[in-house]
Amino acid sequence: MRALHVEAFGDPKALKVSDIPARAPGRGEAQLRMAGVGIGFFDGLLVKGEYQIKPPLPFVPGSAIAGVVEAVGEGVTHLKPGDHVAAFALLGGMSELVTLNALSCFVIPDTIPLVDAANFFVAYATGLYGLRECGNLRAGETLLVLGASGTTGITAIEIGKAMGAKVIACASTEEKRARCLAAGADLAVDYTAADWRNQVKAASGRGVNVVYDPVGGEMTEAALRLMAPGGRHLVVGFVSGIARIPSNLPLLKRCAVIGVNWGGETLENPAVVPPVIRTLVEWAVAGKLQTAPDHVYPMERAGEAFAAIFERRSYGKIVITP
Repeated sequence: MRALHVEAFGDPKALKVSDIPARAPGRGEAQLRMAGVGIGFFDGLLVKGEYQIKPPLPFVPGSAIAGVVEAVGEGVTHLKPGDHVAAFALLGGMSELVTLNALSCFVIPDTIPLVDAANFFVAYATGLYGLRECGNLRAGETLLVLGASGTTGITAIEIGKAMGAKVIACASTEEKRARCLAAGADLAVDYTAADWRNQVKAASGRGVNVVYDPVGGEMTEAALRLMAPGGRHLVVGFVSGIARIPSNLPLLKRCAVIGVNWGGETLENPAVVPPVIRTLVEWAVAGKLQTAPDHVYPMERAGEAFAAIFERRSYGKIVITP
């Protein structure tokens, strides 16, 4: 089968399609014919060997996937060939076929396009788990989304609006801010401007209630200083590096700093998955989410997709198809 096979850590822009054997599903497993793989910064870091966890070589990247069940192994009763599913694989998604634990697959209605569902299990699930379970975001509160124009940020904007929040998005270019507004943000600010924090203060009143932070670096402290009493700063990622913050800030702000580790939580507590994915499916069917990807690349052009991400040229949701 065709797959993006990583034999040595390196620049994801250099990924090439290889031919590798497919593996039949064993007991408790399912084999999917891939329809789409949602990608982001995390996937590129894995390929580079720069993520906190380094997968053993060789490997096929691709975690957030959607496809059609091709076959199931012994003992699998909740799936059957032909089912449309969204799934989380950690590795293996960027291939024509992937074999994985059947419990990682969630059946979705045929009315949801599979390329849309490719972002359900990572970007959208992280957003909903982070904002609802970790951040306790409530209707009427103000949500500040950092790095708002990428996959992680755009999905957080959509989820925040579906939960009834006022959403302020941070993005660096006019084009990216326009994408944030199209996703439902009430305000999009240029975080490279000297007065960007004043703009947020003017729009939020006493301060923001929840910060969704996939950026890190210097942005974390700047956003933390915008927090309202009782606020929740959600640490989602470190695109700009791991932040160093004064430990007195959470005390002075009377706020909480909370880590959002969807992948770790699903491994530790699998019961968290069904209610999150079920809600996303319900919202998608009801039209509360704009699930269509902004950019779809064939597998042969995966390197271009990663180049756009790492060179900060991309915006919105990205899916690679086999």
